[in-house]
Amino acid sequence: MSNLAIDAIVVSFNTKDLLRACIASLVASRRVVNRIIVVDNASSDGSAEMVRAEFPAVELIEMPSNVGFARANNEAFERSDADLIFLLNSDAEIEPDTLDAMEGELLSDDRIGMVGPVLVGNDGRVQYEGARRDPTISGEFGNISHLNWRRPDGIFGRYLMNDWDHRSTRDVEVLSGACMLIRREALGGVLFRDDFFMYGEDIEVCQRLRRAGWRLRYLGSTEILHHGGAASRKARTRMRFAGVVSMAQLLGRSRGWLYALGYLAIVPVAWPLGAIVKRERQT
Repeated sequence: MSNLAIDAIVVSFNTKDLLRACIASLVASRRVVNRIIVVDNASSDGSAEMVRAEFPAVELIEMPSNVGFARANNEAFERSDADLIFLLNSDAEIEPDTLDAMEGELLSDDRIGMVGPVLVGNDGRVQYEGARRDPTISGEFGNISHLNWRRPDGIFGRYLMNDWDHRSTRDVEVLSGACMLIRREALGGVLFRDDFFMYGEDIEVCQRLRRAGWRLRYLGSTEILHHGGAASRKARTRMRFAGVVSMAQLLGRSRGWLYALGYLAIVPVAWPLGAIVKRERQT
């Protein structure tokens, strides 16, 4: 174990029971973190009260309203001074040796700026969002329509790297914001862009680090449990729209606004097609 300090940051919004399990997994980590900072986005389910009562050593930041994922993480980042920043979703749980393994991989090469693990859902399946390529219109169409699973080695499967073994280790273009270990020096004083409310901010920071010459490492030998699906159906609909807006923002900045408009044009076709393909996969 190194002598570098690690601060863990968790953002919560109405995920009290999942947040409890998330914090407990951090407390049980063999690699002790310097601080656990929880940012609660004005939850109405008693999340903040639970943290105060059950985890008094955790630093709790209570936001007056739901400011979004990016701004909430940035609030904690500004208060942190650790060498390494560990971002973990409130609906995720690490294993006792997760941080040890991720830190070891990060420090194995001075050029590695970020490490992410395998994300595994409640069903035991690997979530391919853990390691991705930069988004494109074709990749997003394949992802939303689920056609990436029909032809994983084709143009639609490239975005989520469906044709590659996600339990192996390699450098990738994009890691998931659900779980990241990042060198502070690689960030240059900026974690996420505040204008992303939710989604897209993890892709942007990955692109920014790569442009600065840092490597992003996907660690296929280490996995975490990522529950997902914690929101209600109504909330999921809002989240889908938020994802579309964020992706349009991201593509507009990286590829131009005409390209972003092209992406927006395929969404009304991809969504209903995705519902059909998903039903076929489940039968």
